[in-house]
Order: sequence, then structure tokens, then C-alpha cells
Amino acid sequence: MSVQFISGACLMVVSIYISEAISPILIVPGMEGSQLYKRNNRCKDPSCPWKGVWLGGDLCFSTAEALKDLSLAYNATTRQYQDQPGISIKALGFGETCKVEYLMTSPIETGCPIQLPLMSYFHNFVKYFVAQGYERNKTIRGAPYDWRFAPDQLQERGYYGSVKALIEQMYKDGGNKKVTLVAHSMGGPVTLYFLNNVVTQAWKDTYVNAFVPLSGAWSGSSKIVMWQISGERFMEISLLQGLCHFPPNTVLLFRNASRTLPSLLFLLPEPSVRGNAVLVSTRLRNYTAGDYTDLFNDIGHSRAGLVYNSVRGINAGFPPPRVPVYCFYGVGVSTPESFVYDDGFPDSAPREVNGDGDGTVNVWSSEVCLKWRGQQAQPFVSRTFRGVSHNAMTENRDVLDAVGNIVLSV
Repeated sequence: MSVQFISGACLMVVSIYISEAISPILIVPGMEGSQLYKRNNRCKDPSCPWKGVWLGGDLCFSTAEALKDLSLAYNATTRQYQDQPGISIKALGFGETCKVEYLMTSPIETGCPIQLPLMSYFHNFVKYFVAQGYERNKTIRGAPYDWRFAPDQLQERGYYGSVKALIEQMYKDGGNKKVTLVAHSMGGPVTLYFLNNVVTQAWKDTYVNAFVPLSGAWSGSSKIVMWQISGERFMEISLLQGLCHFPPNTVLLFRNASRTLPSLLFLLPEPSVRGNAVLVSTRLRNYTAGDYTDLFNDIGHSRAGLVYNSVRGINAGFPPPRVPVYCFYGVGVSTPESFVYDDGFPDSAPREVNGDGDGTVNVWSSEVCLKWRGQQAQPFVSRTFRGVSHNAMTENRDVLDAVGNIVLSV
């Protein structure tokens, strides 16, 4: 609803009415949707700058250094991951929207990031709801996180405690209105873990209006398999080449960094969902989701098997969140389903065999949420958006209207 007013008094009265009628929104972004910054640990002054280490920051101009910094160091004794020696990396802007509105970081953290329309993420989403009476950083807020870590490690690092406190504050500031959790992509399973492992049912009944996953990557994505084997080719696209200065070997540099991230192992297709479907074909053999240990050994990445076994059961069985759910996802977009390596395995680019999905998350992953229908007493609604791609789910007008129907009718 968009209303224009002439009278200042009328504006004040109706604005109060709108603010009392809406459910506050908390945005939980997806993989790579939170802006990461680094700081040198030798600097003990709190005013020491945080430098952007993702798109728009070091990654664009010092690619090899940035990917080394983004890589996590593995402690074989504790079986824990940590930042590289001498630096700290974290997602900044918790509670704000501007750090999830765009994918580009600022070279130096100075507030809101570089605002390039072509790198918009949740900007149009936030803009839409501000036009409906929402207020940035008050009734609509963001919960960025360090997407290098899987949900269990996010809990150890205090992320979920902060999310819980933020929701409670939003509830209070919003006049005791329950909060709607809107999560995109990896944000879906990240939020599912929170709802099923961190808070009680009584807490959910008090503070959560609804859980609205957009393109939830419940069972990961086939693309993640390619990332682990030969690297993601997204850095080759003309848009990023125009914005950044990537060296010729960036794809393999990216692969080496991504192999250190437990979040990517968490997002591998789940065997219980994919069964015996072939994910990778080489001249020597095929690999299914049940063959990850063999695959990791064959690509010289044997440690991944240990880490994978520790993260694969984080959302085991995909239990229902037991809050009202509106599961929205795109379909009808050609999406990589499996990969064929003719020669040069594992360093060459594969041929892609495509299936249905949103271009990034396969439909068999997005529709895992359908099992919740009948498994929980709370309402469950699902809706597909044909032809809407993965990132477009955060800005497509039909999607925004659908979310608006949930939060503006409390």
C-alpha cells in the first residue's frame, strides 16, 4: 500500500497506524551475501580500520592475498577452523540493512558500502518495504554473518545469541509485534538451525510471526560440488571483470580457498535427498552424494571428508521449524545438476548437465521444505515463482508482494 499525504497531521496519524500494523522484518542473507572485513591483529587501537576483503575490497585488487586471507586455518587437534594467523575477519553491520543491500564492500569500512545497482542484493527489497512504512534499522533490519562457517560454528562464535537478542529488541521496539524472518539461500538452513536448536517453542510462539525462506538451499546445491573440484567460474563473467582486476589463475585460487570453508561442505547435496543420482562423471568413474569420501581423496582433498562428516548432520532429517512457514522459491531456470569431466580432472572446467531450479539452487533442494506440510501444527504455505532466478528472488515484484501480504496483514 502506497499513500501520498498533503497534511502533515494526517501523515503523522497514518504513519503511526502503519507502524502498528506491520510485523518487523529481520533479513538473514545467503552465502556471500554478508560483507566481510579484515583487520590486522597487531593493531590494538579500537580505531584501527577494517578493510573490505570481499567484492569491492581486496578481492578485486589483491586477489591472491584476499583469497589467502579468506581461507580458514584448520586446527587438527581441536578440529576447529580459525582465521589466518595475524588477522581477524568478520561480517560488519549487524542489525543494519545497508550491509545486506549490496554485495560490494567498501575498501575501508566507513558505513554503508559501494552502492552499484548491478550489485544490488536486498536493496530493492528494503526499498519496497520502506515505501510501505518500514524504517531502516528499526522495523526492518539485517543479520549478516561470516558465511565461511557452518551453523554449528556460527553458534560457537556467538552469532545466534546476537540474533536472539536482536529479535527480542525488534519485538519490543515494534510494540510487541512478532518478527518475520526472511532468509535467502544459505540463510534458510542457517535460520532453520536457529529455530530448531537455539530457541524454545515458547520463545518462538512469543517472538516469531513467520519464517519466509526465499530459495532455501536446504540440501545445498550441485554447484558446490564443482566449487570443490575445479572452482567456480563466476569471476570470469564480464560484469566482475569490468569491476575487478582478476589474474588468469583466479578460478583455481578461488577453489583452493573454498576448500577450506566448512560452510561449503555443509552445502553439498545431501545423500538422503539425492540418493544414487550421479553428480560427477569422469573418464574413470561416476560419483554420487554417497561417494564424497572417494571424491575428496581423488581430488587430493582428503581432509574434507572429516569435516564433511562433522557438518552433514547439522540439520539432519530437516525437522520442521514449528513456526508459520512461507516457503518461496524459483523454478524454470536452467540449473547445473551434474558435471562431466572429459579431460584434465580435477583442474579443468567441466561440461554442465542442467536441470530445474533457479539457476543456483536445484529444485530438489528448494522443495525439501514441502515435507513440513503436515509435520507441524503451524501454517505451512509454499509457492513457486517460474522464471525467477536465485538472486532475483530478493527483488522480484511478485515475491515482494507475496512477502508484503504476510507482514502487512498481522
